[in-house]
Amino acid sequence: VSGKGDAGIAMALPDGVRRTIYCIAFPWIVFTVVVYLFAFAGGFVQTWGRDYTFTLNHFKTAFSLEWGQFGLVWAGTAWNSLLTTLKLAGISAPITAAFGLLIAWLLARNEFKGQGAFEFGALLAFAIPGTVLGVSYILAFNVPPFELTGTGLIIVLCFMFRNLPVGVRAGTAAFKQLDRSLDEASLMLRASTSQTLFKVVLPLLKPALVAALVYSFVRAMTTVSAVIFLVTAENELATTYIIGRVGNGDYGVALAYCTVLIILMSAAIALIQFVVGERKLGRRKTGAPVIAAH
Repeated sequence: VSGKGDAGIAMALPDGVRRTIYCIAFPWIVFTVVVYLFAFAGGFVQTWGRDYTFTLNHFKTAFSLEWGQFGLVWAGTAWNSLLTTLKLAGISAPITAAFGLLIAWLLARNEFKGQGAFEFGALLAFAIPGTVLGVSYILAFNVPPFELTGTGLIIVLCFMFRNLPVGVRAGTAAFKQLDRSLDEASLMLRASTSQTLFKVVLPLLKPALVAALVYSFVRAMTTVSAVIFLVTAENELATTYIIGRVGNGDYGVALAYCTVLIILMSAAIALIQFVVGERKLGRRKTGAPVIAAH
């Protein structure tokens, strides 16, 4: 993307390549849809594989609401873990996306000593197994002055640095597609660096921003290995609740919880895409009258 117009048309794939891609992608899509349908249907039957009688008891056990003496009571056993997961994922996702794009801007638009080491450090969390990362957080934040073990803050930090590399790589790839002349033109028009970043560059990074937000939120909602040692009774997450139910043989409640998560994450992804919007390229329309040539 630069200041020059481009009317290029994407080249069509050869028929053989297109058919091969369809033959590979279509069965995988069907398999994925079938798996999700089974998980969705499993929460509405008594016992999957034995008794397929329709029931809503699993949802009542997990997400029931009652009216008590002091008002509405969240009586379901899964409410605590669901609300905690939504809160922590909602906090970590925008922070992770913002940090990822900021680091990507530093790497793509600036040159400084130790840049390679800085990039390696930013991407290192993606190469470390989640279990190792969780144990490392316990060892690092289990003693004063940073005694965070057992709190929600340590889970947010784990979400942030675990999912940061995707935002960095998506942002770096997006910055590489933006010509430096856009930055230079903005600076020549006496815009500050912050104005250039937020008013010129950032609107063109909406695909990368959506990718970073969606990935960070979904991974925070579904992660297991990185936080398995960080959760407590007060800060239980959705995935650890589901694992506990499966360990007890209560597959119906676990599948009902999975159904709720699928619906919530689909709605969250749609909301993120709606709020951020799409990148629009073209000339800005002005209100100046058009003077006809004589």
